This record gives sequence, C-alpha cells and structure tokens, in this order.
Amino acid sequence: MGSTARRHQPPITIRSERARARLELLTRDGRSQAQVIEEALERMPLPATSLTREEKIARIDAILAQVPRRTYPSMAEIDAEMYDEEGNCR
Repeated sequence: MGSTARRHQPPITIRSERARARLELLTRDGRSQAQVIEEALERMPLPATSLTREEKIARIDAILAQVPRRTYPSMAEIDAEMYDEEGNCR
C-alpha cells in the first residue's frame, strides 16, 4: 500500500472484540494498526482467479488424455456371446 497522509486515509473499523484486543497487542512494538493489518493480509493467499471457458476445456482435455481408452463390444458381439444361432440363450 502506498504511503498516504494520515488525514487522507480511511479509518480502520474493527467490530470484533477479539480482533481489536489482538491488534492492540500486536501494535505494542510501535507498528501502526495499518502496518500490522497489511502484514497479515500479505501472508494470506489470494483467491484463485477464475478460468476462461477455453482454459477450463484445456484442463479437462488434459485430464481426459491421461484416462486409458476403453473399447466396448458392439450389440452384435454381445448377442453372439449370449445367444446361439437359433436365438436361444446360451
């Protein structure tokens, strides 16, 4: 965050008593509330950016490329296995 004159900065409003008490402890070493909050925010991971439709399709295609291709018997092959030449069950 860029340095801005204090009078031009929006105030920090903390509504959690637990957070206020913790912030008070963390500012005892002389750091400002803004510095402590900025340091904490820098440590947090940013949310993942959403992918475009093309990127999603590319990821799906990459996953599918790793799946072994299977072959399935045709209905004629299934019929030949299950029924004899006269149409009776084997």
